[in-house]
Amino acid sequence: MSGWDLLPGETPIDVSGLKQKGISTRAELNRAEAENMREAVVRYLAKKPSGREAPFTLEWIKRVHKQMLGKVWKWAGQFRRENLNLGCDWHQVPMQVQILLDDLFFWEQQGDDCFEAAVRLHHRAVQIHPFLNGNGRWARLLANIWLKRHDESIIEWPEETLSSTSVVRDEYLVAIRAADEGDETLLSQLHRRFASRS
Repeated sequence: MSGWDLLPGETPIDVSGLKQKGISTRAELNRAEAENMREAVVRYLAKKPSGREAPFTLEWIKRVHKQMLGKVWKWAGQFRRENLNLGCDWHQVPMQVQILLDDLFFWEQQGDDCFEAAVRLHHRAVQIHPFLNGNGRWARLLANIWLKRHDESIIEWPEETLSSTSVVRDEYLVAIRAADEGDETLLSQLHRRFASRS
């Protein structure tokens, strides 16, 4: 597909999985994905989701990805079956995601701060990179669903800015890389900066 170069830190895009025909530029793809994602955001963040609506199980987190991008991509909601420039080995994806979910419930049971648990959830989900694309947006939505489920303020990420070359995207990538090295301070600061005031 012509119409754009890869952004720094972006997973290469294979357009063979597109469901919608006629998308030939990044702007068209961004528009189609944003429309699909809006439905998932409203579904989970318009009101507090119950434990039944958002159980944080392996099948459910795959379903969230499909709800976000399933109208645009054939592979939405399916764990990747190849290695990418980011993420763990594809064979380890289901196990690593399950470990993350187990850790999330352990943090909850031991009374960890919900906000910091959401930061860790966000980072680890990105680090595992379970899908061919959309991992950052999916991880940010998961963290927000966790916050909403626990009556905490959600993070109002500037998604349009994060999906283009920008100072905020650069800051975000630096924060993710620092978290990869074990320091989640910058990522936590970004979460706090964009936390909803309502």
